[in-house]
Amino acid sequence: MQKIKNQILTLMIEHSRIIYSVMSSMAVYYNLWQDDVDSHKIELEKKRSKMQILEEDADGIKIRVIKEYSEVQAQGLGDYMALILSMDNTINSALEFVDIISKIHPKEEINEEIKKRYHNLINNLLKMGDGLKLAIKDLRDSPQEVFKNTTIIHEVENIIDKIFREFLDYLYGNNDIEIRLLLRIRDSIKILEELADRIHDIADVIRVLLYQ
Repeated sequence: MQKIKNQILTLMIEHSRIIYSVMSSMAVYYNLWQDDVDSHKIELEKKRSKMQILEEDADGIKIRVIKEYSEVQAQGLGDYMALILSMDNTINSALEFVDIISKIHPKEEINEEIKKRYHNLINNLLKMGDGLKLAIKDLRDSPQEVFKNTTIIHEVENIIDKIFREFLDYLYGNNDIEIRLLLRIRDSIKILEELADRIHDIADVIRVLLYQ
């Protein structure tokens, strides 16, 4: 049984690295986009393509886990299957965020205050992504460290919730923002907040697995 757990966790560790790579690519995409979307068109398209390729790699790992270890459901290890499915959804959020902001022209529509708030959200999300990667590795290699890293994830998620609420307050309180732009920005930060929630929920599952 322990051998099967370690095999699944090894694949999940690789999956978590892909998640972090996707989130890092999302952050780079944002930085290029807010700097000058027109002069970075080629780099932006390359970064989006990289994220899509990483999504395919992660999907391959998910399918492999489901196909090769479907029998673990009957052995009381069904939470491992739930975990890999939850992890896969985080990548979709990052791609959705990139898709929304690609429809906004930052030079004409985004002020420095909005850029600062986006930056703050994304930086904290990267901290959560790094914590997730460490927590899953610790689940296999250093169980005594799992609680510490999942606690960090929970703490950063609280920070993101506060940033998100303040960002919304800023948007709704700014009469200079055109309504269609406001809705796009709102939708984009809602996706980032949902990404944080998903990582938070994954951390909860990791804590459950720690005691299995």
